[in-house]
Amino acid sequence: MAQLNVTELDFADIKQSLKNYLEAQSEFSDYDFEGSAMSVLLDALAYNTHYNAMLAHMQANEGFLDTAIKRNSVVSHAKALGYTPRSVRGSTAVINLAITGSILPASVTSLTLSRDVIFTSVIGQKNYYFYPRNTVTVNKETRDGVGGFYFDNLSVTEGTRVENRFLVDSTNVSGPFVIPNKNVDTTTIRVRVQDSATNLTLSTYKNYTNITDVSTTTKAFFIEEDIDGLYIIRFGDDYIGKKLEAGNVVIIDYINSTGEAANFGSSFSVTETFVTSGESVSVTVVSNSSGGQDRETIDSIRQSAPRYNQTRNRAVTSADYEALIKASNTHIQSVSVWGGEDNIPPIYGKVFISLDPVEGATITQNDKDAIQTEIIAPKAPLGILAEFVDPIRTYIQLKIGVVYNPKSTPLTQGGIQAVVTTAVNNYFTNELNVLNKNFYLSRLYNYVKAASNSIISININPKLQKRFTPRTLTVAESFQMEFHNKLEPRTLHSTWFNATVETATIKCKLVDIPDTGVNPPEYNGNGKIYLQNETGENLSLVGTVNYDTGLINFTATIASYVGPDTFIRVNFKPHDDVKDIKTNVLTRVSAPDGSSAVVAYPSKNTVLTRDDTVLNTLTGARKGLEIIVSQYTEDD
Repeated sequence: MAQLNVTELDFADIKQSLKNYLEAQSEFSDYDFEGSAMSVLLDALAYNTHYNAMLAHMQANEGFLDTAIKRNSVVSHAKALGYTPRSVRGSTAVINLAITGSILPASVTSLTLSRDVIFTSVIGQKNYYFYPRNTVTVNKETRDGVGGFYFDNLSVTEGTRVENRFLVDSTNVSGPFVIPNKNVDTTTIRVRVQDSATNLTLSTYKNYTNITDVSTTTKAFFIEEDIDGLYIIRFGDDYIGKKLEAGNVVIIDYINSTGEAANFGSSFSVTETFVTSGESVSVTVVSNSSGGQDRETIDSIRQSAPRYNQTRNRAVTSADYEALIKASNTHIQSVSVWGGEDNIPPIYGKVFISLDPVEGATITQNDKDAIQTEIIAPKAPLGILAEFVDPIRTYIQLKIGVVYNPKSTPLTQGGIQAVVTTAVNNYFTNELNVLNKNFYLSRLYNYVKAASNSIISININPKLQKRFTPRTLTVAESFQMEFHNKLEPRTLHSTWFNATVETATIKCKLVDIPDTGVNPPEYNGNGKIYLQNETGENLSLVGTVNYDTGLINFTATIASYVGPDTFIRVNFKPHDDVKDIKTNVLTRVSAPDGSSAVVAYPSKNTVLTRDDTVLNTLTGARKGLEIIVSQYTEDD
C-alpha cells in the first residue's frame, strides 16, 4: 500500500503525492487521473493542503523574532523585550538667528521665539520646513556695536507641526490614543492634558522609558508602535503613573517628518516678523541639517531589540553603553566603548567612548553632554567617569588593475570600470566606514570579482593616508600619526605645503629615508623624516618613523597651505607582506631576555574609509581610487 508523503510543501509536489497515493489504491485502479474531473479534484485537495501548510509555516515563523517576516510580528516580539522601534527622525540643523536694526523699540528688552516659527531650506530644488525644538526667550544685547536679539545654537527640526486632540471617557482613561501619522518623529512628541473642554488648565506629561522612575502620581506617558505601524500613547493606571479622568482632553503635538530626504540643508531663511516691520533678520548656519532617518527597518529591529534587552537599562558592559548611546542619538553611526584598563596606557576608573557620526553630521559638545548626563550617569555604576575620545580616520588609497574578456560581456572598458567602482564603494559601505572594522583584501577581491563574470584577473594595491591640520599656522607644532600597519621604506609622500625652514618660507613635502640596517625584505627598524623642496633637495630633518609599528613623529612650522585644501595628506605604502589593513595599535615591547617584539593591541577609535582624493598636480594629491581596465580574449 502506497504511503502518503506529508513532507511536501510545493503545490505541484503535493498534487503528485496525492495522485501517487490514489493510483495505488485498488478502488481507483481504472481511473484516469489526467482527466479533467479527477485533475480538478486533485487540484482542490492539493490547494487545501498547500494553504494549511503555508498557514502552519507562517504561524511558526511569526512566533519567533528571528524568523518573523511581518512588521507587526517583529514589533510585538520587540515589545516583549521592552524595545520600541525607532520612528522617523526629522533632520536637525543648528543655526544662529539675529534680529537687529535701529528701528527696534527700546521698550522691548526681551524676545520669545515660538516653537511654531517656520524656517525654510531648499534641498534639491524642494522646500523643506524646519521648526525650533523648543520655545526660546533671549534678552536684548549689543554685539560689535549692534543691538538686537541673538538666538545662538538654535536647533531646528524638519517636518510639519501637527496637533491631535482626544476626549477621554471612562473606557480609555489609560489610553491608548493613536497618533494618525506614520511619519511622526517620536522625539518631538509633547503631551499635555487639559482638565476638561471648559476648564483649560493644562498639565504637561513626560515620556518615561524606565518604569522604575515612575510612581503612582507621576504624570507619565508611554510610547508604543501599534499593530498597524502607527504609534500610540498610553498613560498610567494609578499604580505605574497617574491615570487620566473622564472628561480630560489629551493634546498631542509633534513634528511629522520626511526623514533622511531633508539632510544636507546648508542655508535657511525665515519670513516671520519678530518685533517690527523693517527689522533686519539674518540666519547663519552652525551645522547643516543631518540625522534625518526613515523609520527603523524590520532587520534593524530584529538586531537591536535583543541587544537593548541585554542592557536591562543599565550601563555596565561596553555593549550596554553602545546600545544605549546608539538608541539615544540618530547622528551616531557607530560607537566604540572600552574600559580604562584596556587603554594604552591603562587609566583605571574611567570609561572611554568614541562616537562616529553619520555622513554629514557632527557630534557636538552638547550631544556629548546630553549622553553623559541623560544616558550614562543615571545608569552607570558610581565612581566610573566617562571620557569622550574623537575617532581617528585612516584613508585607504586603492590602485586596482582589472583584466576582462570582452567576449563574455556587452560592457565596454568604461562599463567595467563603472561596475568595479560600484563594487569598491559597496565594500566600504557594507563592511567598513565604522569604528573597529578591518580591511580584508580577499573580501574586496570577492566584491570586485562579483561585479562581472567577464573579469579574469584582479590586482589590488592599497596605500594608507592620514590627514592633519595644524592648530595654528606659522607656529612650530609636533605631529604624531599611527598607521597601525608595518610600512615600506621610502614610500612616504605628502601633499605640498609652505613651511618655515630657518627664516625662509619654502614649498615642501615630507619624505622618509631609512636608517642603516633597515634592509630588504624585512625592513625592520626606523627611519628619518625630512622636508624636501621642489627640486628634490632634503632641507631639514624633522622627525622619525618606526617601520615596524607604523608610527611617525615630526615637528614642523606650517606657514600656509598650497591649493584649496585646509589640511595636509600624508601617504604611506604598507609593507609588501601586509595584505590586510588592520586597526590594531602596533607597539614594540622588550622581552626579559633582552629581545623585542611587535605586539598588536586592539584599537578602539579608528575608522577605515576609502580615500576620495581627486588628482591635483598643484597640491601633489594622488588619486584616491584608480582603476585600470584592460582586455584579454581567451582562446575558445
